[in-house]
Amino acid sequence: MTRIGKIDHIGIAVRSVDSAIELYESIFGLKATGVEINAEFQVKICFIPIGEVLVEFLEPTEAGSPYDEFIKEKGEAIHHIAYSVDDIDSMLEEMGEKGIKLLNETSTYGGAGSKIAFIDPVSTNQILIELVERSKRPNSQE
Repeated sequence: MTRIGKIDHIGIAVRSVDSAIELYESIFGLKATGVEINAEFQVKICFIPIGEVLVEFLEPTEAGSPYDEFIKEKGEAIHHIAYSVDDIDSMLEEMGEKGIKLLNETSTYGGAGSKIAFIDPVSTNQILIELVERSKRPNSQE
C-alpha cells in the first residue's frame, strides 16, 4: 500500500504571483524558487519554501480558467493541500479500487516537473487534495 509521506505544499490562488512573491519576500524574508507557466492548467506558478513545506502561489493565466473562477467565487484564498507520495500511479489505482472519486484517473505533470493528481473533494470532506510525486523538490540542493 502506498502511503502519504508528508505535506508537500499548500496551494494559494492569487491574482498576481509577482505581488505574492514581493509580499512574502518583504514581510518574511523568504525567496521564491522561480516562476513557471503550466499551460494545461492555465496557471502561473511559483513555490516558496518554508521549512519542509512549500507555499505554492497560483495565478490564472486565462479568463474563465478554473483558478480564475475560484478567485471570482472565493477571492484570493487557500485552494488545496498537497501530500507527497512515492508512487502516485499506484496510489491512484488503490484509491480507485476503494471507490474514492478522483478528478484525475491518471497522473499529469505539475509545477517543478512533478507528477500530480487531484482527489475529488466529494471524497475528502470538501477539501481539494493534490497528490504529488517529485523526483526533486524545488530549490533542492540534491
